[in-house]
Amino acid sequence: MARLRSGVTVRTLRCVGVLASAGWAAGLFCLPDAHAQATTFTLDRMMVAGGPDDGIAVFRPVTQDKPIFFAQLGLGYSANPLHTINVVHDSTTLNRSSAGLIQGQITQYTTAGFEFLDRFTVAATLPVTWGEWGQNPDYSSASFGGSANSTSVNTSGPAAGDTRLDARGVLYRTRDRRAAVGAQLSLFIPSGTSSAFGGDGQTTAMVGVSAEYTFKIGPHFSVIGVANTSLDFRPVSSFNQPANGGLGIGDEWRWALAGFIPIQDNKYRLGLTIFGQTGIENDSGTGNTIFSKENTPIEWQAEGRMRFGKFDRWWAGAGVGSRMDESYGGPDFRVIALVGLEVPLVEPDIPSPDQLAAARRKKHPVEMIDSDHDGIPDDIDACPNEPEDHLGPDPNDGCPVPPDRDHDGIPDQFDKCPDQPEDHKGAQPNDGCPDPDSDKDGIPDSEDACPHEPGQRSPDPAKNGCPQFIRLEGSSVRILQQVHFATGKADILPDSFPILQEIADLLKVTPNIHRMSIEGHTDDRGAADLNLKLSQARSESVMRWLVDRGGIEAKRLEAHGYGKTRPIEDNKTEEGRLANRRVEFKIKEDGASGDSAAPPPPPPSNAPGVPAPAKQEAPAKPEVEL
Repeated sequence: MARLRSGVTVRTLRCVGVLASAGWAAGLFCLPDAHAQATTFTLDRMMVAGGPDDGIAVFRPVTQDKPIFFAQLGLGYSANPLHTINVVHDSTTLNRSSAGLIQGQITQYTTAGFEFLDRFTVAATLPVTWGEWGQNPDYSSASFGGSANSTSVNTSGPAAGDTRLDARGVLYRTRDRRAAVGAQLSLFIPSGTSSAFGGDGQTTAMVGVSAEYTFKIGPHFSVIGVANTSLDFRPVSSFNQPANGGLGIGDEWRWALAGFIPIQDNKYRLGLTIFGQTGIENDSGTGNTIFSKENTPIEWQAEGRMRFGKFDRWWAGAGVGSRMDESYGGPDFRVIALVGLEVPLVEPDIPSPDQLAAARRKKHPVEMIDSDHDGIPDDIDACPNEPEDHLGPDPNDGCPVPPDRDHDGIPDQFDKCPDQPEDHKGAQPNDGCPDPDSDKDGIPDSEDACPHEPGQRSPDPAKNGCPQFIRLEGSSVRILQQVHFATGKADILPDSFPILQEIADLLKVTPNIHRMSIEGHTDDRGAADLNLKLSQARSESVMRWLVDRGGIEAKRLEAHGYGKTRPIEDNKTEEGRLANRRVEFKIKEDGASGDSAAPPPPPPSNAPGVPAPAKQEAPAKPEVEL
């Protein structure tokens, strides 16, 4: 629940209202009537923004989280805002005339407005030039075809400006308020004195966009970058003949860039702004105003401001700057001072931490302790020894956002893998660890149909991550294609390289395979001793390939040749002989190593007069054939 503020606040609102009303009344009713003078245009090119968080000459997409009324009063001086050379180029006239057509202006800027719903701002600003002085050009007969075609104006004040009505809104804002984008519509009511460079004499409009971002450079230092861009729709006006060296005025594009450094939680603020404009018309009434020398004023302005008073609701500031080129409205020197006040319209029934701290200080007048110097007293600081960084979902609880080295959104204290970003896949998508890849083939185990055998990606889920030529089936690995050699030789044919590469990949990702035996076999054609030598040479050739090309340590491999002594099919058929010509890979997981030389082959089981060999017992570890 919320309630209207009363007491001092109401009195303050009345005082501010009286001051604001007095400013408008003075500007609108206390100035001399000058309707008989030649029509001019708005000369002052600086728009004072006026909001509690704005820069002097730049609008920020920032609002208070509670509805407020605000008012600001500024007083500025500008030297030579309009040079004679801006309106006439005739050298004789320039030599006879003063350098400044308008040599000085003293202007009051009065702003009052409201912020509400933490999104919107409505405000009104009235500039009043209380002092203005200058001198019309001393035209020569050659200027603009004689004095009858030249312009002379009232160069003295005072003069009211056009009242600016602003409607602003924040279109986008990040949760931590570090970035924001806003939009603005401004109407200019023709309340100005159009004969003394006060107003444009018509109702006009301006539409614009503002954006800002806060760059965190350290735990206690940040820089706020702000940008404005807008289109100012103005009536056509001129001073002398634009086609013959005079000045033409029309629609304009305005822009501003600013940087601010907040100090002590924004109690103090330093800033630098560069702002300017250029015409966007090119016709007979204005001449070419697009980036022309006379129509493109650019200024810089350094500023500082501080907040003071109860709850820092008052602010005061000052700015100083000058022109960066020689265009109309850009003064040789500008200085401005301002003071403002914001008044909350409602307050919560539950006191804020600042109010609680103030109440405690009043009841117990002792120094409040702030161990981590983050501006939050220890008795309401959830982390009194860690400075608050004002980020995260609760930017004022006193605790910084927990560190997250791998930037996966899981704080290091809860992250099982703080240096490996979580991919939010697998059985534990939020434990802080990426989905494991046991066979290191680049395919997570949760997507890998063969998680312990390196393979290739496949659109078929049943084959995704599986090797093409080998299969791990329980305790055995099955080869899907024979290793091919040149006929009668130990030279491995290239079409078998992918098979051996998959064997090497399997060994690399399976360190518990301590030893692998490579065994060569032949069919029964040819002499037994030649077949024995050929099978031994072929198994050694495969072993060399795995070491040299596959990158496998030689101590993990052994080669044996058995010739034709261990057929697996009948040698009487071509299909049987093809199956018997093979290389087998047997895994010895216990790391046992036999002789590198082949053992003496037993006699063939079908040799005459030789009994069949006795059946051997099964090995302690299952053998795996490829």
